[in-house]
Amino acid sequence: MADAAPTRELTDVEQRNLDAVLGVHDYWNRRDLEGVLEFYDDEITWVNVALEETYTGKDEVRAFLTQLFAALPDLTFGADWAIAHGDQIAERWFVRGSHRAPFMGVPATGRQIEIVGVSLLTMRDGRFLRDEFYSDGGAVLRQLGLLPSLGLLRGPVGRALAWVAVKSRPGA
Repeated sequence: MADAAPTRELTDVEQRNLDAVLGVHDYWNRRDLEGVLEFYDDEITWVNVALEETYTGKDEVRAFLTQLFAALPDLTFGADWAIAHGDQIAERWFVRGSHRAPFMGVPATGRQIEIVGVSLLTMRDGRFLRDEFYSDGGAVLRQLGLLPSLGLLRGPVGRALAWVAVKSRPGA
């Protein structure tokens, strides 16, 4: 196994970018939409891999966040770690909250959910220019009660149901 890369001091650009990425968390936690958007470049591109959607510009990001903040009115946002390399940041984050309003076409369930994800960020002049974020949509659907636990597939009933579902598809 190779040794880990040696640590080094962050450059001024890396520190500025890291400060921005970590600094926006307080605005998320206050659900201060305009405060969050101040951290974003006017040409922001958000790639939401789980939903297969891309939001271009602050207006599209604003529309998505408006829905998210309404759906999770007690939303909390945090990060476990972030790594800076020039204008690139990788961050492992989480969003937690109570599902209180429709979101992604799913009516409010009242359930607590946690979305864990990773963002690959490109910064420009200390602002978010591009954010490709990856999260487990299946885990969110299981928390909302819309998908069964994957552990159920290990038992005979679960395997039988999965077999029927796969074989009943057109073209199967």
